Amino acid sequence: MKFLKENLLDHLKRPEFAQLHASLIRRSHPKNAFVCQPGSDENRVFIVSKGRARVYLGYEDKEFNLGILTKGDIYSTHTGTFVQALDDIEILIADVNTFRQKMVDDPEVTQAMIRVLGNILKTSFSIIDGLVFKDVNSRLVALLVNEARRHGTRTANGHVIVKIDLSVEQIARLVGSTRQTVSTLLNDLSRAGLIQRPERGTFLIPDITVLESVGGIHSQ
Repeated sequence: MKFLKENLLDHLKRPEFAQLHASLIRRSHPKNAFVCQPGSDENRVFIVSKGRARVYLGYEDKEFNLGILTKGDIYSTHTGTFVQALDDIEILIADVNTFRQKMVDDPEVTQAMIRVLGNILKTSFSIIDGLVFKDVNSRLVALLVNEARRHGTRTANGHVIVKIDLSVEQIARLVGSTRQTVSTLLNDLSRAGLIQRPERGTFLIPDITVLESVGGIHSQ
């Protein structure tokens, strides 16, 4: 769910990027507040400096989650998506023109923004594929497997531990289902020995290939 492996804030703290960092204005948003929404006149770029926000599309009463922005992620206010704070959040923000002028000599920031947008496009196609061709169980397993392969830690006995740190309700939104359904499916996976939940937000997967096969996922 996290868009970037690196922390862009660490990059901007380097002396050669002091002017770009200084041009960013700190702004705070409380939990559940919107950082930006479709139709906003703001044309700004921001970097998350504290907390998390979810990026999603909304249509009538349905929500389609595209991912989670965390510390160091970069995003724009004019993408046509909702960005809602999952925690109390702080961002560093600048208008697009100012940001563009300051980052002319900083290709790493440009590449980071391209990776974010590319990941959003990839996730959008995955959402379409999942809603059309997969049931909720497959979408849930795909989420767990994807997070485990991208951010998990493999133990000495071959198990994979991954900290997703989202509530069941938040996971349900990510897979396009209800809290009750996802809670039931997670319990079923636990009883089958396919996952363990040692603590809130943390999953232990004894055999990731077996979990993939249950969800109809083909390893690449």
